[in-house]
Amino acid sequence: MPNNVYNLPVYGKPIELDDQGVYYAVNRKTGAINNVFHLVYEEDEWYLYQLKNTGKAGEMGWVILADNGDYPLKSLSTEEIRHHFDKPEYAEPKGAWQLMRNSRYGFGKFTPAHAADDIKYAMILFSGTEMLVPLLILKADNNSLQSLTEPLQ
Repeated sequence: MPNNVYNLPVYGKPIELDDQGVYYAVNRKTGAINNVFHLVYEEDEWYLYQLKNTGKAGEMGWVILADNGDYPLKSLSTEEIRHHFDKPEYAEPKGAWQLMRNSRYGFGKFTPAHAADDIKYAMILFSGTEMLVPLLILKADNNSLQSLTEPLQ
């Protein structure tokens, strides 16, 4: 078994208030944005939303990602994170994951072992206790946020 998960309190950067904001996933083939998420901290809880079509004349709206009323995201212990990521497919790059989840959806933050590398983020689906393949997401800056609000032509 590869040992690519480090003790998070010592090494990994925690998910903190600066991490809240809008994130997006890019289609690898087309380069287009195909999913938009919003990580929000309110009333001492973390929530994950997704931008979806409301069905009203092309309007879009934020929908909370939850299953059966289980809305807030809760931090996972080091042992739980190790269970999910201590697998051959996650052996590289080396670093530490921090992870929050509700019963179905999660948000992950990866701190690479090499300080020169960028921190990465992921939206993660769960099926019971099993984690499905993480979806790499990027934090939106002002330019990408502006392009999201421009009407499609």
